Amino acid sequence: MRKIFLLFILAITLQQVDAQEHTPYSRYGLGHAFDNNTAQSAQMGGLGAAFQSGETVNYLNPASYAALQLTTFDGGFSGNFGKIKTQTLKAKQNSFSLNYLSLFFPVKKFFVTGVSLLPFSAKDYLISQTTSFDTANAVKFEYEGTGSLYNLSWGAGYKYKGFHVGFNLGYLFGKLNNNSFAYPINKVGTFDEESYTTWTFTNTKVSSIIWNAGVQYNLPITSKKDSNKIYNVVFGLSGNAPTKVSKRTYNDEALYTFQSGYLAYRTSDAGINDFITDYIQPKVSSTDMLDTLSEKFNERAYIKIPATLNIGIMAYRGIKWRAGIDFKFQPWSKYRGYEDNAASKLNNSWRIAVGGEFLPNDKNFSKFFSRLKYRAGFNYTQTNIKINNQAINEFGINFGIGIPLIITTANDQGLLQKVYTYAFNIGFEAGSRGTTQKNLVRENFYRLKFGISLNDKWFVRRKYY
Repeated sequence: MRKIFLLFILAITLQQVDAQEHTPYSRYGLGHAFDNNTAQSAQMGGLGAAFQSGETVNYLNPASYAALQLTTFDGGFSGNFGKIKTQTLKAKQNSFSLNYLSLFFPVKKFFVTGVSLLPFSAKDYLISQTTSFDTANAVKFEYEGTGSLYNLSWGAGYKYKGFHVGFNLGYLFGKLNNNSFAYPINKVGTFDEESYTTWTFTNTKVSSIIWNAGVQYNLPITSKKDSNKIYNVVFGLSGNAPTKVSKRTYNDEALYTFQSGYLAYRTSDAGINDFITDYIQPKVSSTDMLDTLSEKFNERAYIKIPATLNIGIMAYRGIKWRAGIDFKFQPWSKYRGYEDNAASKLNNSWRIAVGGEFLPNDKNFSKFFSRLKYRAGFNYTQTNIKINNQAINEFGINFGIGIPLIITTANDQGLLQKVYTYAFNIGFEAGSRGTTQKNLVRENFYRLKFGISLNDKWFVRRKYY
């Protein structure tokens, strides 16, 4: 009951916290896509295809659910701190992200099921640029995007001998908003009060069913020198077919103009949406400040999300150590979006991750630091964005620790026993995205990632002797 209450509280928190990350590259497609790694897998570089654990969930391959031995509540969040720079400018940006929530429980020894709430993608950017048409005329363009998409899913995993299979069936929902201003500026760089500003917006409401599935095979290998030593090698494969969003996804588009003099009422820290919401919209009903050039409301948005393929291999020996490598591919060139502009033209992306974890002493837990799990990993991504023939790439280096918690739970016979579970996971990631070449933007980011995994055993008939 305490876990359900905590899940409810955090779900309410999700409504008040934007699960997103500030980045100008979220302008493209459906925005910045989340990798949905748990804290444990993120600390190992983002391993997912072959990762499986008896005490934590792995959303990247639902076949891993079958390895869960206890009822498991997982929650994770991160603090994002970054620096963004061009060839001439620098700025700092900070944000907070709620990364995942889930509750899974074993129904039978071979069947595990549960629900999860994950961020899917988000837009959070504000970009401006000035274009000169001759020595006397220049126009300033501003682009802003906000909004998030979430995935509320039900998942299940089955196992038979060394084979694990699983699936997630999810409901994709949320809103994505894009706004842009275009207005002439004078020689001193401010707006021309006698001119007009063009305001364009696109609001998309997404509502659709999505899914993914996976398979894992666990191969045990006994040491020839010591028969008590058993190593395991896990092969994993997961992904999904291309997804066309349902007919319940709608798009609003409009193009307006208004006299640029109204921009004088805009505060220095107000974005486009803030200015529209706080100043323009309240005055539209009582004045003729807006001239409508075009409007389209509640039109079907045609969006096609490309397929995904994850493949990986992981080796481990009990809780002593584990290490693996992952590869992910997604043909974003086949993406079809609601935007009819160059920003919707994406490229194929791929990602490689390498990492592992190590427990210094799996026999003696008397010393605190010998009980910690130490993790490290590396990942490199060729994103789906290419600007001015320049690919936007990303890399990250990850470190972290797992902190154990002693819980009292029932065994299969209904008798109480004490068990170590790695309930608290703290990690750090440092990385970079983009480049300052060809007038582009480079982001250096630092993320503190926190995860909590609470475990217990449900549906056990207690026996008394």
